[in-house]
Amino acid sequence: MVENSLEGIIEFATVRAQQEWDEHKQPYLLARLSPDLSAEGVDYRTVLGEQKLKDFVAGHADKLKVVVHPQQRAKIGLLPADVDFEFETAADNETQSGRRRPTSDAGIHGSKRRYIVGNFLQMVSELDEADAKQVEIPAHILAKLLRDK
Repeated sequence: MVENSLEGIIEFATVRAQQEWDEHKQPYLLARLSPDLSAEGVDYRTVLGEQKLKDFVAGHADKLKVVVHPQQRAKIGLLPADVDFEFETAADNETQSGRRRPTSDAGIHGSKRRYIVGNFLQMVSELDEADAKQVEIPAHILAKLLRDK
């Protein structure tokens, strides 16, 4: 149970950052903190008032370190204070491998692409009406997916 207080929030964030580091050697993403706190019954906005969550956490450098991705500014991670970490950039990935990574659809061409997109659209058509109304795919994206590579 998380205490609905400033100390409770920072303790929860510290524990989660340590767990994420111990298990995956990755930062605990700040974007996960709010829903995780909500799941514990804590509304951080009520506790923090006007203060931003990032600013609040950054003010506890003795317990947590805040890291920001150099290219994806919205990707903010929390780490234990004693850990050194930097997000990898696309340039880092290219220099490590000596070439660009293949895209996720690099091996899917022609009729296989059309088959996959067709099956996806068939599945969308089978959704109930309320869910189907939530699916919005611009026509230019569908056209791009159907193109032969």
